[in-house]
Amino acid sequence: MRIAFVVHDYHRAGGHSRYVAELATRYAKTHEVHVFANHIEDEDNADIHFHHVPAWRANAFTTVLSFILPATFQIGAGFDVIHSQGFCGFRGNVFTAHICNRAWHLALQKLEGGATFRESVFNAMGTMFEYGLYRFARSGVIAISRRVADDLVRFYGCSAPIEVIHHGVDTEVFSPANRTRWRDAIRQEFGIGDAEMVFLYVGDLRKGARRCMEALAKVGRGHLLFVSRSHTERYEKFAQDAGIAGRVSFAGATSHVERFYAAADAFLHPTPYDAFGMVVSEAMASGLPVVVSREAGAAELVDDGRNGLILQNLSSAAELAAHMDRLERDRAGAGQLGCAARKSIEAMSWDVVAEETMRVYQKVARSAR
Repeated sequence: MRIAFVVHDYHRAGGHSRYVAELATRYAKTHEVHVFANHIEDEDNADIHFHHVPAWRANAFTTVLSFILPATFQIGAGFDVIHSQGFCGFRGNVFTAHICNRAWHLALQKLEGGATFRESVFNAMGTMFEYGLYRFARSGVIAISRRVADDLVRFYGCSAPIEVIHHGVDTEVFSPANRTRWRDAIRQEFGIGDAEMVFLYVGDLRKGARRCMEALAKVGRGHLLFVSRSHTERYEKFAQDAGIAGRVSFAGATSHVERFYAAADAFLHPTPYDAFGMVVSEAMASGLPVVVSREAGAAELVDDGRNGLILQNLSSAAELAAHMDRLERDRAGAGQLGCAARKSIEAMSWDVVAEETMRVYQKVARSAR
């Protein structure tokens, strides 16, 4: 089978770029695989044919607009499958929805600080493209969560069959075994005691960092560790004003997030929206009990009270504090939740994702004959 992937960036740092890299690597062993992308991370894989697509990278808006036509014209005939990540051009017969921009646009209004003007413009454009794509799609639609699938129907009237295929997770990279390798070093770096409960937050700080700090102030014990590329000034000020600055650390961005999971005792993700949330599955694979809002697609992996905890009201700092207090007081129970989380995630390998996606390819290829 000749397979073409279309994606703005090809790398393994996360999101849809990681998704393409994982699938392309596996398919290239037995199929002819081509990747059309603007930025291609150096990768020693001669089995994959890489094609550079020009784009104007001034910002996300210009990237998307300038990528569409070159990507459309560069992809020649003869491919059995052209797998596009959302709307990346006018060619494609398999489309993975990594987000529903209309739902995300509404969620932006709930973020701390709200949506920026640039985000509003970008999401309005994304909504327009997505509506045209999914409203008239007839097959080959993959959603990375049931939440996204429902949003495609709700906001765009998608009538095509939608296959829900959750993202995979590398259970070797993200593993409880990492604790013996990195736990002490990371804790020492941030001055965190061995016995102190560490609550970890990874990602955009606007998705609930302030609520986590409000909850920490109510609990009175534990340490919050933030891993994010977001600007931290106003969050540091809030921690000072709340009297918890000594129990809050900001680590910045990292290419080795698995080391921070190893240093933590629980994971917090009280987001107002996430199409999936790979950080949740990574935390679960690392053996951490997770506290996640229902607004994250990855919440579909959590059986409340068995392998994690679900926030019923994401805006309630009191509810989040109650979950944090429960985990801090009952360390054995927290450990049991973490063990159950790891066990439940072990079957979600990228190999399984590749097998399920190939079945979609085969169905699309058969219908084209």
